[in-house]
Amino acid sequence: MLYAVGAPVSAAVHDVPVDLALSAVLLQCAGLVVVLWRPGTGTVAALTGVVLVAVSADPDAGPWPWTVPSLLTFGALLAVLGVRREGRLALTAWIGSIAVTGVVALLLAGGDDGPGTNLVVYASNSALLLGGGVAVGARRRVREELARSRRDTEAEQARRVIVEERNRIARELHDVVAHSMSVIGVQATTAQYRIPGLSAEARAEFDDIAAQSRTALAEMRTLLGVLRSSGDGAELAPQAGLDGLDDLADGARRAGCAVSLHVDPPLRRTPLPASVGLVVHRIVQEGLANVVRHATGAAVAVSVLRADPGIVVEVRNDAPPPGFVSTADPGGHGLVGVRERAALLGGTVESGPVAGGGYVLRAALPWEAGA
Repeated sequence: MLYAVGAPVSAAVHDVPVDLALSAVLLQCAGLVVVLWRPGTGTVAALTGVVLVAVSADPDAGPWPWTVPSLLTFGALLAVLGVRREGRLALTAWIGSIAVTGVVALLLAGGDDGPGTNLVVYASNSALLLGGGVAVGARRRVREELARSRRDTEAEQARRVIVEERNRIARELHDVVAHSMSVIGVQATTAQYRIPGLSAEARAEFDDIAAQSRTALAEMRTLLGVLRSSGDGAELAPQAGLDGLDDLADGARRAGCAVSLHVDPPLRRTPLPASVGLVVHRIVQEGLANVVRHATGAAVAVSVLRADPGIVVEVRNDAPPPGFVSTADPGGHGLVGVRERAALLGGTVESGPVAGGGYVLRAALPWEAGA
């Protein structure tokens, strides 16, 4: 559009030869496009076109040495440089354009003061365009830096949450394994007193088992002891398992949710490994806690089922009552911990909304009886 206007105006109004007008204005407009990829080349091309028009134009035919199309084209170029954060080049181009056209005016106008007004108009208008472009470019840079900083913060927060959750899980599993190793050590140490008639070889075997269990327990405590923060004493309470699910359901009922709990009877009769029972307990705990926070009063169905070869844990809630508005912070990281816990056992976790406005949390944990 600038070319379609600039070339005829330069030829018809400012008496620039037609061929030269077409070529000079083409340089100006081409420079405005080229500056997107090669800022220096585009700026030189556009300024060359401006000088060619100024040199060949009639000083008395209209605004000179800056014709209106030239002013608009080069002003747009300065704005583009500013937006693209080429501030130093834009300032150099602005000063250079004033100096070059000022020299042309002095040489061709014979020292007449007439072109001075035109140069002032160009300098002031182009300065506004340049300043606007620089402001937009600075705003874009700030937004990009904020977005990059936000991404980095979110990534770091996600890493920190995973590390903290793994540390928490490691501490709990450490206590589980420590309990089992302690039992093994005690049984092996007291075997010779509890079982009469042990041979010397059997007695030595039990002593070796006891020593190995004590060594393994000491090494584990040494390696994982750094995971405990200062003042965080050893947890001596029994580890949570399927027996604690009824208490979790009662707590959610007291919070206003209608909770139905179903655990496969064979699972209640089967002694689960402490690590598996703990993960099941934590998954149900997190699911019910989310319902209480985000859908208080909703009906909840909790099921722990035997699925060959493993266990399926599901917490499914209906939509909250009409008029309920959640005030809980949606940025929690409980589901991250649930996935980490399930992953430690080789399991998977799925979660998401369901038809009717409800939500489901489902975990599949591989486990074989006797394994």
